[in-house]
Amino acid sequence: MKKLRVCIIGGGFTGLTAAYRLNQKGVDVTICEASDRLGGLAAGFELADHSVEQAYHFLYKTDEYILSLVDELGLSDRLTYHKSSVSTYYDGTLYPMETPLDLIRFKPLSFINRIRAGVSVLWLQREKDWRKLSGTTALEWLRKYAGRQVTDVIWEPLLRGKFDRYYDKVTMSWLWGRLLQRVESRDKQAGGEVLGYFDGGFRVIVDSLEKPLREANTDIRLKTPVSSIAHDPDTDEVIITTDAGEERFDRVLATVPSHILARMIAPYEAHDPEYFKRLNSIDYLDAAVQVFATPQKFTKYYWHNINSENAPFVVFLSLTNLVGSERFGGLNIYYIGDYIPPEHEYMSMKPEDLKERWYGEIKKIFPEFDRDAIVDDGLFRLRNAQHIVDIGFEENKLVPHQTPCPGVLMCNFSQIYPMDRGTNYAVRDGNRMAEQLLESLAKRNNGELEEASDNIRPPLTVLEAAR
Repeated sequence: MKKLRVCIIGGGFTGLTAAYRLNQKGVDVTICEASDRLGGLAAGFELADHSVEQAYHFLYKTDEYILSLVDELGLSDRLTYHKSSVSTYYDGTLYPMETPLDLIRFKPLSFINRIRAGVSVLWLQREKDWRKLSGTTALEWLRKYAGRQVTDVIWEPLLRGKFDRYYDKVTMSWLWGRLLQRVESRDKQAGGEVLGYFDGGFRVIVDSLEKPLREANTDIRLKTPVSSIAHDPDTDEVIITTDAGEERFDRVLATVPSHILARMIAPYEAHDPEYFKRLNSIDYLDAAVQVFATPQKFTKYYWHNINSENAPFVVFLSLTNLVGSERFGGLNIYYIGDYIPPEHEYMSMKPEDLKERWYGEIKKIFPEFDRDAIVDDGLFRLRNAQHIVDIGFEENKLVPHQTPCPGVLMCNFSQIYPMDRGTNYAVRDGNRMAEQLLESLAKRNNGELEEASDNIRPPLTVLEAAR
């Protein structure tokens, strides 16, 4: 039998997982990745001779799909869990936000509103039906139940920082999903939330997926954007176009953002205008992330929510306050992050100007910070890093994986609902897409291809289970 060929567009965790599964079944896989590295938003790089991610990542204890893959790859001994620590910077002061007692001591709120803030979060933690929350925005719900002051001081700055101009559009079901993940990752023995991180960073997963693909002579093409996709009805092949020209495959999986796929398969809009309407209706924000290494330790917290008015970034992290500095040769690793619209100045301003602005703000928050002590840093500007989950998202914007272009499947993080995107669901969906591709190819070849094995059949999604 002729060896079947599948092209996967995008080398993030979804694409790599799908490629890994297809390779296990003897399919000839080609990966086309537009950037210069694999891993998507969790891609690694060298900072002061140590491997870290270009955007901060961690695992929850409940991340069952990626944890199963980690065990399969023999990486469980590289993963350790650590107690998290959270703080909020507001009105010139850094406040701990780890325990109910910390909330009781949070002076920017009146005492009654401190109680109200805690009760509203507790109520959300016990809510099991996210559909009750999908018809209202997070801002509306919080103002109604948590109160105006709690929302103004704690929640609205976070929503503005995370979603910029869309801060008042995001559905409450999204925030519910984020809180649920946090709550379920608590560890009674540790006394709070615990988060997982790998010795060697998330690159160890990328490398462990890439190695067998390379050994099987998988064609992994970096810096190879795909400009168009078309289906040949005479041969039932899919034609992709890159700078190198046209190439034919039996099937294609696109893991790109929705509006980018719409451009790739634009001639098929007449086949299903509603599908294209949904693809183009999803809004995305970009992200700018600064990572730096220094021998200085100037904070005791891992996560810092920056709730100051007009703050130049939304979050500041100390990775080494989570996992320790020993694995980094005694250096401390910090992240500065912000979500912004595509036209925002952060996506085009000179790196030295952005660093000057951000490091200046760090100096205001932590006066002992010494920029001259930094031994290495890296700036990353990541397109389409966060999609906007607004009212009616499920009914009006979710699309099936099968696209109007025959032979082409789409899978990206906008299809994860109501939970937020992340490596756990990327692995889950990579498993699912491999199965769908195998089933499609088996039907096409009259069952000659081995059936998709049970070990890669993912459980129902949250949305499917709810239905």
